[in-house]
Amino acid sequence: MIKNPNPIDLREMKRRDDEPLSLEAWRGKRMRIGRPLMWALAVQAGVLMLTVFVVVFIPTERKDPEFVAHKTIYLPQREIEHQVALSAFEQVASPSLVMERITVDGLSDHGLPDLPSVPDQAFQPMMTPDMLPPSSQLPGISGLAGMAASLGKGASNLSFFGVSDQGERVVIAFDVSQSVIDKAARSGVPVDKIKEEAARLIDSLNAHTTFSVVQFIRRYEVFSPEMIPATVSHKKKALDWLDHSFFTRGVSPASWKRMESDTGKPLMDGIQAVMEEVFAWEPDVIFILSDGGFGRNFPKRCSEVDLNELDRDVERLQSNLPSKARIHFIGFEMKPNRQAGVQSIVRKSGGTFKSF
Repeated sequence: MIKNPNPIDLREMKRRDDEPLSLEAWRGKRMRIGRPLMWALAVQAGVLMLTVFVVVFIPTERKDPEFVAHKTIYLPQREIEHQVALSAFEQVASPSLVMERITVDGLSDHGLPDLPSVPDQAFQPMMTPDMLPPSSQLPGISGLAGMAASLGKGASNLSFFGVSDQGERVVIAFDVSQSVIDKAARSGVPVDKIKEEAARLIDSLNAHTTFSVVQFIRRYEVFSPEMIPATVSHKKKALDWLDHSFFTRGVSPASWKRMESDTGKPLMDGIQAVMEEVFAWEPDVIFILSDGGFGRNFPKRCSEVDLNELDRDVERLQSNLPSKARIHFIGFEMKPNRQAGVQSIVRKSGGTFKSF
C-alpha cells in the first residue's frame, strides 16, 4: 500500500479555519475568490454583448433554376449565302442584249386587212329598259342593303286605300257593277279616285314583283291571263288598261270570261269564277274592292252568291297554295249580314277589312 507523503491532517485544517485571519490573509483570500468571479462576470457580459450584435440569417425558400433558351437567327450567314449564289448566277448568266433603235424610212405599201362586218344585234344590251326598276325604287345613300333584300326576295311594300301589306305576287280585283260604282261615289270615292289608288299601287311595285288586275260583275276580264313582272313596260300597259278598259257601265260584256266546261256549258261566274282564276296564279296578296253583293247567273240567274258557299270555296283554294293568300277587302255601303260574312272570310286569310 502506497502512503501519501504529505497526509492532510483534518484536525489541523479545522484548527486553521477556526483561527482568526490576519488582514493580509483575509485580503489574499478575498483576491483568490473575487478574481475568478470577475472573470466569470466578464465572460458573461461578453457573451451578452455578442448576442446583441449577432445577425441571424434565415435561409429563404430555394427555387428551382429556370433555363431559358433563346433562338438565334444567323441572318448574316444567310446574307453571305445569298451573295455567293448571286455571284455564281452573274458569272454564268449572259450579259443583257442591247437592241438598236428601229427606224422607219417610209410607209409600207401593204396595209392591215379590213375588219369583218358585225351585225348590230350582237351589241344589243342584255338588260332592256323594261327590266330596270323605276327611279323611285333606286337606292339612296343608305338604301343599298334595303334594296338588295327587297329585290332578292321580290317583295314590294303595298298600300291600297290605306291598307298596307308586303307581297311578291299581287292581284287587284275590282267589282265594277253599277251598284258598287254608285256606292263608292256616294262614299266620296269616285271612279277616278279608284283608278288613282290602283295606279299608285301598281307604280310602287318593284321589277321582281309579279302582278295582275281583274275586273268583274258576273263575267270577268283580266289585264293579263297570268302574273307578270312589274317591269316599266308592263306597268305602263297596266296603267293604260285602267285608263281605257276600266268598265263603269254596270253590265259585263259578252266578251268577258266565265267558267265553262269543255263543251262550253257555263259552270260558274261572278266572284266564285274570279277566285278560281286568281288562286290558280298562286298569289300571296289579293285586294278586292266591292259592296259584297256578288251577283251571279249560275247556277241561278240574277242571284247573290251565298257567302257560306264562297267561304268553303276560298278554304278549298287556300289549301292548294304553298302558303295562305292574304285577302284585303275594301267595301262600300255594305249590308250588315253581307259585311259579317265577308269579314269572316277576310279574317281567316289574315287580311284586312275596310269599309266606306
